[in-house]
Amino acid sequence: MNECLAELKAAAFEVLLLNPGSEMADWQQTLVLQYVTEVVDAYGKNPTEVYAALNDLWESPYEDINSGLEYDYKTWAAAFATDEAVRMYYDLTSKMKM
Repeated sequence: MNECLAELKAAAFEVLLLNPGSEMADWQQTLVLQYVTEVVDAYGKNPTEVYAALNDLWESPYEDINSGLEYDYKTWAAAFATDEAVRMYYDLTSKMKM
């Protein structure tokens, strides 16, 4: 995987952590508006191509470096559906580092 795509994938995961309850459209919009550099570097500037690539990314795997778990983004989104779920993730992953 190229470095630009790796940075976008990390940002895409971060969006889910910072925005509990995000659905695909919310996630895409946040990436396009707040992570412009990562999106453009990975997928270019053509909106049609960008959104098509993000649709594919939503269903692609991401391995979280903190937990070592790998799920697709839509599954991570379901796991991070609430503030409590995200808090539990942080509690569990901080204990794993000890």
